[in-house]
Amino acid sequence: MSVHGAVQRVTLWVRDADRSLALYRDLLGLPVLEDKLVPGPYIGRMVGYEAAGLRIVHLGTGEDGWVGLYELRDARPAPAQLAPPPPRLAYGQATVVFRATGVEALAPRLQAAGYRFLLPPAAYVKAEGTPLFPAGRYIEAIFYDADGIPVSLIERQPL
Repeated sequence: MSVHGAVQRVTLWVRDADRSLALYRDLLGLPVLEDKLVPGPYIGRMVGYEAAGLRIVHLGTGEDGWVGLYELRDARPAPAQLAPPPPRLAYGQATVVFRATGVEALAPRLQAAGYRFLLPPAAYVKAEGTPLFPAGRYIEAIFYDADGIPVSLIERQPL
């Protein structure tokens, strides 16, 4: 067996799908591919609970991988809460990274909405490119979403 191609989906376990949609759909502009409720005792058992329903919201273009917002509903026992994110990135922590445009203009809107930045928009020049990362002026910002998940936005401008 082997894995082929790009990542199909990144699943984010969120406390409140509507709150997460305010970021991923409304501020970052990801289109909703589907929004559904999946009831049934088998859902809970699949993810280690006695019982649970699940709201699933998939966002993206549908051409490449997409982001899944997964909200447990009526879970027994109640889901544990993670500790607040550390003041810097840590081993074992994942970051969702998006190619973006207008990162510097978006940052004040994210701050006004209460998102905490680990790295406010910062620019750097990559003079020599590779096939995956062409030469250019890059602008990157990293912030935490409502569930403490680091989100990175990377914009590349030609030199």
